[in-house]
Amino acid sequence: MVKLIFTRHGETLWNIEGRVQGAMDSPLTEKGILQARKVGQRLRKEGITRIYSSDLPRARATADEIRKAVGIEEILLDPALRELSFGEWEGKNWWDLRQLHPELFSLWDTGPHQVQIPGAESMWEVSERAWQFVQELPRLHDGETLCVVTHGMTLQLIVKKALGIPVEQWNDVPWQHNTAVNIFEFYEDGRIHPILLADHTHLDDDIKPASGFTSKK
Repeated sequence: MVKLIFTRHGETLWNIEGRVQGAMDSPLTEKGILQARKVGQRLRKEGITRIYSSDLPRARATADEIRKAVGIEEILLDPALRELSFGEWEGKNWWDLRQLHPELFSLWDTGPHQVQIPGAESMWEVSERAWQFVQELPRLHDGETLCVVTHGMTLQLIVKKALGIPVEQWNDVPWQHNTAVNIFEFYEDGRIHPILLADHTHLDDDIKPASGFTSKK
């Protein structure tokens, strides 16, 4: 068995500007750095032996704060943990996109899987690449506790897969706010035991995330 602790990166500049990030990047804000430090402090007692992270800078910066808090020397980077590539939408403002594409967003708001953004990955593609990575961890690190730092949509899709919820079903999984904590036990025989989902009670009121599902990045 391996215990996997999944979290999302801290708040970024584009998060607060309402811009689509995807495979592009923007730096953590001061609030985002504090969020990363807080989640690191929360995870000190979990016995984390390794930290995996998306190779995008916002995730790496978050993972580095966790690394320092838990006393681990290195971060293991993997592009399989990257955010969904939003193609032609990346760098653009969510509100502007809503004004330009009202019909697409009427679909998006009922289930974003229904929208194929030009040049973007599909949610099934992201789910498959991230899940293939996750499935290897029980074999590679039996008996360990790992922290995995990724992104909002990718984390949402990983949690769905772990719970046996299809990509098309959105109402049964809470949104993954910045530095939300999810804990699962994965067994080599394929069993998965959820312990905690999308929890961000480690954040003080002044650094709690404000963004929600319709502005995820």
